[in-house]
Amino acid sequence: MADTQVNARDRGVSPGDVAAPAVRDSVQDSWLDHLDNDDSAQGTVTGSAWFAGLVEGPIRRTRLVFAFLTTTPGIMLAITTLLSVAIFAAGYSMSQSSAQRQESLDVLLSATEPLSYTTHNLYSNLSQADTVATTGFVQPGVETDDSVAAYHQAIDRAAVAATRAAEGLPAGDRTLSELVTTIQRELPVYTGMVESARAQSRVGNPVGVTYMANASALMRDRILPAAAELFSLTSDRVGDQQQSLSQPQWVPLSGLFAAVGFLTLAQWWLWRVTHRRLNKGFATATLLMIVAIVWVSASNFATWQAGTQGFEQASQPWDRLTTARIQAQQARTSETLALVRRESVDSTTESFHQMDRAVTQAVDSYAQAPGADQRAIADARRALGEWRIAHEQLSAALMSGEYEYALHLSSDHIPIAGQPATATGAYNRLDNALTTLSSDARASMRAFIGSGLAATNLVSTAVMILALISIAAIWVGIRPRLQEYL
Repeated sequence: MADTQVNARDRGVSPGDVAAPAVRDSVQDSWLDHLDNDDSAQGTVTGSAWFAGLVEGPIRRTRLVFAFLTTTPGIMLAITTLLSVAIFAAGYSMSQSSAQRQESLDVLLSATEPLSYTTHNLYSNLSQADTVATTGFVQPGVETDDSVAAYHQAIDRAAVAATRAAEGLPAGDRTLSELVTTIQRELPVYTGMVESARAQSRVGNPVGVTYMANASALMRDRILPAAAELFSLTSDRVGDQQQSLSQPQWVPLSGLFAAVGFLTLAQWWLWRVTHRRLNKGFATATLLMIVAIVWVSASNFATWQAGTQGFEQASQPWDRLTTARIQAQQARTSETLALVRRESVDSTTESFHQMDRAVTQAVDSYAQAPGADQRAIADARRALGEWRIAHEQLSAALMSGEYEYALHLSSDHIPIAGQPATATGAYNRLDNALTTLSSDARASMRAFIGSGLAATNLVSTAVMILALISIAAIWVGIRPRLQEYL
């Protein structure tokens, strides 16, 4: 030992420095091999020690964290953190789902349903224009100003509706776009044929009847079918969206139920550990989550009731009334064309009976809806009965060759004293009644959509606020329990 110290002094090294490496090596872990005897590797040894300290620090802290989490305070802190994440995730999910539902219902009320109504106007005005043009053509002499004005008004409304429909179509929907294009392309052709028929009629050329018949055929064979399909597709889209938005929010609701379940388990664990059966903070958070569940469930039920039961009660009569009105207009056109051609109306009897059944079923369906206009329903039924009688008289008059009386039944609004109502007067009253009923049915349908939208108000904000308060409550509740261990 003395020799070692002497040799150390000879080399200019203190005796303490000689034993220091051995002591350090026996106490500390060796992360990397050290080359103590190589003076050229001193930089490597210094870098390795720095790297060892860099890695050892996070690992040591991680070990300390895991060691703390195995203690009761650590478990309390971990449970509280996990509950906070679960409650926030459940509240955020429900908040976003409710906000999206409210936005979708607003789009349905402000865009999708108005587009369907626009196509309804397009469909009905096209049919109305054809009916007015045909009826005016059968009148003796020059067509009246009222008839011409009614025709142009119907054509103008149809053209405006077609333009609005084209503007409101969803981007990329080629089917609807092609239907609107077909209507816009064929409508000028139809109006040109009608004007040609009128011009020929004014000079007494019988070929005007052919022009009018061809124009009506174009309307009923090409334009109206496209308008009918357009209305059917947009109407179905309204129903599909309303049904989809009326379904319960099962996934977000399951998150809220899971949060309540986690809170219940956490309170049971606290009771087992602390021997206190009720934690005020956790109990408050549980109560707030239950309030959120009840609020969302009530909103879902109100939306479902308004969007499923109520909407179906209003939308089905509206669809039937619209279809029935179109069928009535087409039956009126066929009836008038038979008179123009001086043919028997027996060929139109079957279509007239189909229209009769459709109108009766539509009116009966709407009569069962709450708040139905009973006066308009009675007017529609009475007008349909009068038209039925007038149609039979018109058929009999044409069969017996009484053309003047048949012309009176088909063109005059005021009946002869002591005689039943004319077909024109009965049809006009029926059309007015069906228009009123359709408007009422549409208003009811929009009211149910609005009720579903109103049921979603404040749900998104309220659920998020309740979730945040619940998170604060559980941290306030766990604080006294943590202090008992500190």
